[in-house]
Amino acid sequence: MVAMMISKEANRWSDSQLFEQCRFNLLVRSPLGLVNMDDILPSASTYYLLGKRIVDHEREGNPNLLEETFALVTTGQAKEFLVSGRSIRMDSKLLGISIAWLSRYELVHETLRLFCYNTDSKLLERTLSPAELELVKSLLSEKGNKVVYRLQG
Repeated sequence: MVAMMISKEANRWSDSQLFEQCRFNLLVRSPLGLVNMDDILPSASTYYLLGKRIVDHEREGNPNLLEETFALVTTGQAKEFLVSGRSIRMDSKLLGISIAWLSRYELVHETLRLFCYNTDSKLLERTLSPAELELVKSLLSEKGNKVVYRLQG
């Protein structure tokens, strides 16, 4: 039932939409543990009673049970998958922003541009052949969103 609450909020469903999805949509039923069509869905009254009890529990001055549950699940997953929050990978942090605004070509072009900009030019000259260096310079002379694909006959 907690998974149903999460699905409802995540998908911005009304209560009736939630129960319809839980009754008929296999992609919604499966994460709820309802893998067979004859598995019984909790009744609406049971669902509402759980929500009421969670709220009443917190109003009595007790900790928020859902927050505690998420904290335990997150901690367990971090341990199981060996994830540490001590460092943040910049590709994970910024890639989503770039993807929203740039095409695939622009992402590659901008990544190459930033790499070359932040790399010592002497290192590039030692590492790349003269032809590769010329190609990189010609690519960097244009912005990624201004490039037109060139065709050779």
